[in-house]
Amino acid sequence: MNSDWNFANAQRRQFMPAFTERYMDIQKILDDHDFILTEAAVIESLRRSGDVNLHPRLENALLIYEEAGKKALSNLYQGFINVARKGGVPITICTPTWRANQERISTAHITNDVNGDAVKFLKHLKDRWGSWAANIFIGGLVGCRNDCYKPDEGLAKNDAKAFHFWQINQLAKAGVDFLIGATLPALPEATGIALSMVEANIPYIISFVINREGRILDGNSLEHSFREIDAACSRPPLGYMINCAYPSFLNAHKQPQMVLSRLIGFQANASSLDHSKLDGAGTLQTDDISDWGNLMIELNKKFGVKILGGCCGTNYEHLQYIAQNVNSAQMRGADT
Repeated sequence: MNSDWNFANAQRRQFMPAFTERYMDIQKILDDHDFILTEAAVIESLRRSGDVNLHPRLENALLIYEEAGKKALSNLYQGFINVARKGGVPITICTPTWRANQERISTAHITNDVNGDAVKFLKHLKDRWGSWAANIFIGGLVGCRNDCYKPDEGLAKNDAKAFHFWQINQLAKAGVDFLIGATLPALPEATGIALSMVEANIPYIISFVINREGRILDGNSLEHSFREIDAACSRPPLGYMINCAYPSFLNAHKQPQMVLSRLIGFQANASSLDHSKLDGAGTLQTDDISDWGNLMIELNKKFGVKILGGCCGTNYEHLQYIAQNVNSAQMRGADT
């Protein structure tokens, strides 16, 4: 898979201007490591904990302003990072800003710099890890405007580019290492988000929700979607991810090589149930951790998917299973 990865990088660089320092940092991690950890479920874990109250429109974004909220968020992120530290692998963590777009902040009458403050919160948390903090990368998280399971509610490309620019700009100005548009169910809005991220001039990733046939929820194939966004953007994404789907949904053995060469990450649900059965479920739905973990490891070892983590129903134990069972790359600057 390394030759495919290098070939994809060479193709992507043909279209890119001079690299920013942040691009080089995150690209080096992708080039140098076969496995990178990312976080498990955040919003769902907080909701089910009973320790905090999520905002009806902004979810977990305002917890950074509450003592109980800061403690709950810190415990989650530190738990994820600790798994990476013990496993000897780098990790990406994302700002709690999935719903913190300008429209939702405005209608909630919030005047704080929510996106910028979220970045500061994670930077402060990262600094606690001393020299090992060099292995922690902060992503600025952006979500779709409407329901992530209803692609028909997605924005048109140009509307999405305009709608999401404010939040993307706020996160970029605050100094994230990369941007990520996640849980995206429709190609047009994802393309608009990508175009807006190009203007921010820092690295970015686009992450889709897929069904059990390995297609985006709007019916588009991953190959068509990746090609469409790559062609539309003067600076294509670092790569693509899948989130909020069980690992088997990808049907990786049926995907064309183009998809596998551009797919860099997967944050998988703990359950193999369809989204319609998981959304709003009263009880936590999970498959066996080893079954889940072995499928994730197969994505890494057989198909070259580098960034692995969890989505709905997952916790640090899911990350721990992967980290303990994947051959980890040598770390830089690790403490003894």
